[in-house]
Amino acid sequence: MSGNLPNTLEEAIRQSGEGWLIDTFAPPDRAMEHLRRSLESVNLRAQELLGENAPNLSESSIIMEFAHHPQMIRGFFQAFGGTRTPDMLLMVWRIIEGMEIKDVELHYERQENFVVRVTLESIDGGANEVYESKNIQDFALFRHIGIIEIGNKPVLDGFYPLKLR
Repeated sequence: MSGNLPNTLEEAIRQSGEGWLIDTFAPPDRAMEHLRRSLESVNLRAQELLGENAPNLSESSIIMEFAHHPQMIRGFFQAFGGTRTPDMLLMVWRIIEGMEIKDVELHYERQENFVVRVTLESIDGGANEVYESKNIQDFALFRHIGIIEIGNKPVLDGFYPLKLR
């Protein structure tokens, strides 16, 4: 990462090492428009679901957060390359903020059906949040989630950037 703080979403994406989001988009000159629309959709969905408790997922807040937590934002940028739904991107953000995965339900039938439902639990006693997707492409997000055992008990924990190089 460069010593200069980014001023734009594109600079933040490139400084995080995720420039492929822009460069592999077809056509590349439309990538930022697409990413901004996706971010706006996530921000709107957050407001719908969480009301006054919604996180600010505006372009400027993402840039500011990148300055403080570049690895967390790098994981969020990577999620843009692997998901198709605002709900799943919002789920990713909430995990990055510290919510914990309480429950995952997966239903899959070959060439028939796919549904994943994730319940997040607040670490401060707030309400559980449920995120659901019927788009199998969203399943790729699970490669970013830490898989551990604590006392021989399974734990899905956190959302981490992949080392893609």
